[in-house]
Amino acid sequence: MTSEKPAILDRDQCGIRLGEISILMATRGRAEMLAEEIESLKQNTVNKAKVKLWIYVDDDDQVMLDAIAAKKFPDPGFPIHWHVGPRPGALGLCHQALWNASGRVSEIYTISVDDVRFDTHGWDEVVRGAFTDCRDGVLLAFAHDPNAPQATFPYIGWGFLLTLGYEKIFPGIFIYWFDDKWIEQIAVMAGRCVKVPVTMNPIGDKGLTQRMRNVPFWTRFCQLTVIERKDSSQKLIDAMHAKDPAARAAATAELEKAFAKITKDETDAFSDVYCIFQEERHTALKPEDRNLFYPLYLKQEATAVIRLLTHAQNFINQKNYTEALKFVECVDMADMKVRAAQDMKITCLRALGKNSEADQLEKEKLVAWPEQPAIRRVFRFLGMVANEGRRMIAGLTSKPTPVKK
Repeated sequence: MTSEKPAILDRDQCGIRLGEISILMATRGRAEMLAEEIESLKQNTVNKAKVKLWIYVDDDDQVMLDAIAAKKFPDPGFPIHWHVGPRPGALGLCHQALWNASGRVSEIYTISVDDVRFDTHGWDEVVRGAFTDCRDGVLLAFAHDPNAPQATFPYIGWGFLLTLGYEKIFPGIFIYWFDDKWIEQIAVMAGRCVKVPVTMNPIGDKGLTQRMRNVPFWTRFCQLTVIERKDSSQKLIDAMHAKDPAARAAATAELEKAFAKITKDETDAFSDVYCIFQEERHTALKPEDRNLFYPLYLKQEATAVIRLLTHAQNFINQKNYTEALKFVECVDMADMKVRAAQDMKITCLRALGKNSEADQLEKEKLVAWPEQPAIRRVFRFLGMVANEGRRMIAGLTSKPTPVKK
């Protein structure tokens, strides 16, 4: 099942278990909080026969592994599936692994964290009710979060997931935040996003965000990649209205309006200074820790940079240098510096008539990545001579192959 195959939005044909809710959750080092959350599920889940809990545990998280072995967690009255694996670089990768492990046949998948309570009694029946009239399963519902107005606790329909594939829903890029916005914007542009009267309350005070660094880069990256979410929304619309061209055209027109509004609002609101304020306000990392070599972070940032430069190159190929420049300038905010990004930026600046800026950047590029053309020309010549000499010697010293009679 991948996003490359057309979705067949038939619940029976796809083997969907109607009414079944699978909770996908990642946890690390917070056994007491997780136990309190599971207790809230025990108290407030009504139809326990149709709920499953899938929890990703890092294989180096000894606190959690010991707690599981010691059976320190209450029995919620429905299955808890512990999935132990390597610590991933992004939260979305946990959700991908859990969705696959679940068999991908629940009607509804919800994303939770390990430090909140399900405080609405009968929350599961409320959520099921939101999906009653949604036969194609393309719907995003979300609970009330007292700390944020967006879909931080999403309930995702089976058709939503089946149509796009998990890599479009849980992209596995972000090391913190943004996953909820990614899903929500897809649903908003597709016209399938609703809030349900379910409340998720934090356990204790709102904690600091682990692994948070370079908020300006990740914020701008999320904003620019809305073009990917627009494509996902179009796929949903095509699947939802596969047999109704008029409805598909109307939904596509609404998508374009929503896309334009999201793009404008977020571009107008972006401020790198405010992002820095957000980072200092919410990060659990000290300033000196944010500059340390952290392989998992760099792996995720490299993935993000590659996506940005791929979009930039596509726009350059279309000669849309203004759009391309936005993506290249976002790469400038990353911790890593990429020579190809500098070359793309120079190309865009020259195409836009900003030659003085391009000349200055060309000088800076040569300082950062000295090309040493004279030395390279000498080495190419010497290499050519050496290769020719080797071939001549080989020809003079080789013996002819005897002819078999």
